[in-house]
Amino acid sequence: MQRWMYRTACASALLFVSAASPAAEEACDIWAWTLGTDVVEVHSGPGSDFPVIAELPAPVEINGDRFAPEVTVTGSQDGWFRIEDAIVISYTSDDPDVVAFEGKGWVPGSSLGLLLNRIALYVTPSADADVVARLLNEEEGAGPDSFRVSRLHACKGDWVEVEGDLMGAESRGWATGTCSNQVTTCP
Repeated sequence: MQRWMYRTACASALLFVSAASPAAEEACDIWAWTLGTDVVEVHSGPGSDFPVIAELPAPVEINGDRFAPEVTVTGSQDGWFRIEDAIVISYTSDDPDVVAFEGKGWVPGSSLGLLLNRIALYVTPSADADVVARLLNEEEGAGPDSFRVSRLHACKGDWVEVEGDLMGAESRGWATGTCSNQVTTCP
């Protein structure tokens, strides 16, 4: 749906400009972790203009390995992701997992990452869609788990639109079969 807005260009003329409506929220069911080395602000709605309601901690170092909070993602809108709960899993020690956030909030897609387990990125969230990229570099022995996700753009069901690179080749497309385990790939 489009709305039309106007403003006065001069005393006797009007200039009409199309203002796009915000995208509808899309439901999904995926898991991800936070990217970067700093805290991630959790907002009350899908945008930086919404109040900050919590902060996810920066990644922690455990026995020489770095682990970021893992989040349950339940929706997306305009490049923002609705999360429910975040934990820091102690993969390499006997320390208990740490709950970093409980409740619902929104974080930007630029602050989330995950692993891919399937070799294709698609134009749309469907295995019948055209393939945008094959995440396989046989010369280097690299597959989808070597694709460095730099940003999430949207999600729908168990599909997620990702941006990243495989051995320097940048790609953006839809994937399913994602993994939020920071130690190994998921089955």
